[in-house]
Amino acid sequence: MALVFEQVDLDNIVAARAAGNNIWDNPILSNVKIKIKDHFLAAPFPKCCYCSRSAIGEFRMVIDIEHVLPKSRYDSLMFDVQNLNISCKRCNMEIKRSKIDFVVDVNAMKNDYFNSVHYKFVHPNLDKYTEHIRVASFRIGDSILNKYLVRTESKGRYTYNYFSLNELEIDNLNQAQGLEASASLTSRISTSIRIKIAQLLLKL
Repeated sequence: MALVFEQVDLDNIVAARAAGNNIWDNPILSNVKIKIKDHFLAAPFPKCCYCSRSAIGEFRMVIDIEHVLPKSRYDSLMFDVQNLNISCKRCNMEIKRSKIDFVVDVNAMKNDYFNSVHYKFVHPNLDKYTEHIRVASFRIGDSILNKYLVRTESKGRYTYNYFSLNELEIDNLNQAQGLEASASLTSRISTSIRIKIAQLLLKL
């Protein structure tokens, strides 16, 4: 179902813009932001739009509304649904923040913002994530293990590297064995776990 702003939402957006300062943090937009987050959380499988970790059952406050092109630089796209999604705080606040280094050529993009060719990474609304990256997840005891399978050496590989998805694989695997989350411990992952991952990936 498409995200549709009612007239009261549109009026509040106009009022927030007219008030100036930090538009996004204006209290008048609280219902608009709830509607945006609800829309993406209502997807069949809500997840972070960059690392694809599940948002099912997560507390709402740990999920951010994500502006693909940062609102601080692209004010006109602040409420454009094609520029919106949800992400985990790691991908949004720690990695991507307000950077635009994932845009191929800012000048070439101009007003053609919603064309996949302008983005180096997998765009959450313009690209199909699974065509570039697939996530293999399985459970061992109380831990869920993730492995990212890069399917394209362009957007898939760029996304994998940009969001350091290898860290999520390493942390999950180490935690499953009660090890400290550290890349240096990866070699200590048991053979049985490595075999299970390999078998799972072969089926994808």
